[in-house]
Amino acid sequence: MKLLRILFNLFIISILLFIFSVKRIERMPVESTGHYKKWKEEIEKFKPVFDSSGLEVGYAKTNITPTKPTPLAGYGSRLGKPFTGVHDSVFVRAISVKSNNKARFFVSADLLIIPPNVTEKLEVLLQMAGISLSDVHLAATHTHNSMGSWGNSLTGMAFAGMYDSNMEVILSNKIFETIKNSTRNQEPATPFYGEIRDTVDVRNRLLINDGWTDPELRQLGFETRSGKKIKLLTYGAHSTVLNSKTLLVSRDYPGILIDSIEKNDDFGVFMAGAVASQGPFEVGKDDFDEVLNQGNGVYSFAKKIPGNLISTRILSESITLPLPEPSARVSKNLGLRPWLFKILFGDYPSQVKITMLGNTLMIGLPCDFSGEIMAELDKYATQKGINLLVTSFNGSYAGYVTHDRLYDLDLYETTTMSWYGFQNGKYFKEIIKDIIDKTEKRQG
Repeated sequence: MKLLRILFNLFIISILLFIFSVKRIERMPVESTGHYKKWKEEIEKFKPVFDSSGLEVGYAKTNITPTKPTPLAGYGSRLGKPFTGVHDSVFVRAISVKSNNKARFFVSADLLIIPPNVTEKLEVLLQMAGISLSDVHLAATHTHNSMGSWGNSLTGMAFAGMYDSNMEVILSNKIFETIKNSTRNQEPATPFYGEIRDTVDVRNRLLINDGWTDPELRQLGFETRSGKKIKLLTYGAHSTVLNSKTLLVSRDYPGILIDSIEKNDDFGVFMAGAVASQGPFEVGKDDFDEVLNQGNGVYSFAKKIPGNLISTRILSESITLPLPEPSARVSKNLGLRPWLFKILFGDYPSQVKITMLGNTLMIGLPCDFSGEIMAELDKYATQKGINLLVTSFNGSYAGYVTHDRLYDLDLYETTTMSWYGFQNGKYFKEIIKDIIDKTEKRQG
């Protein structure tokens, strides 16, 4: 009788825990949601203002390779294992662009993401130096073989190993140092833009019959008065050529790409583009042979990208990104309640970063953004006379944003990493279209 009572009590406790931890996912049209309406208020307040003087451009990089073994960030299956050696060093790279005595910055780090807690510390350092975070376009190469220990939530530790508060201090200081150093060699420069389709080195990784890709390799560049060329590239193929069993620090294929760029030009930066649902091709006799083949393959297209001159008119802004209550999915129709989500995943504000040079619009998002959606948006922007670049990992993180037609499929991207509910893909697509529409009216 006593055993039955204990089992009954455990059953009741389990039911209560389930009720208080999980809720049904609402499936209401995004247009009727509160966060959609708040976004419309935010975008209405956005009044694009360009600076219209000549540009001065500088650049810098800082080696951030750990001097002692730390966990590698990227794959939860590694269980926080530390790296066993360094195959190639990892860096923070920055390009500074000054117009009318105001500097904007493009910054990319060889990290899985730019962690939100690192961004918070970076913002304080920038404010002390008179720099606004809204003038810094943050991104990551998304390598899955760089240092971890920066995740201060349970999920962060699952993907990046045991948390070490010193790591977020080190990273924020290194990023800040790179930003400041990029202003020390500035000289007059002319901007250019080009893109090329590389369908050979990107695939849809979802293993579905109707998967789409975004094959555009996009390049924003500057040629300085002394003849130096500085190139920033984005591409959609995930930096996951190296698998979870490889415990060496590496930039993955973007390292090969940037090293190749710098053999012929003076400076290169890579930013992960719309990488959700997009994978690389792993062809070779081992992991690093595959990295070499992927990097060389992308570079074979990169060196053919045309450099079309664009206007020096520049703007930079950040807009608050309203998000719904999180509901990380545990099944097709059930998600975690917000209080539990915040314990597991953390709770940070999100922004949309906007940087525009002439008719070239660069939007930074706090997520793994879908290459499938990007393919649609690219056509929309082109019709408006705008060159569109979208980068992921802008200093916060809101999980994966995938195409809505995939929402009910049992996939890693649409279940484990889909955190913000029904029609989230449509919401983000609307956000980008709104920004395109606003800037298109002011770009003339």
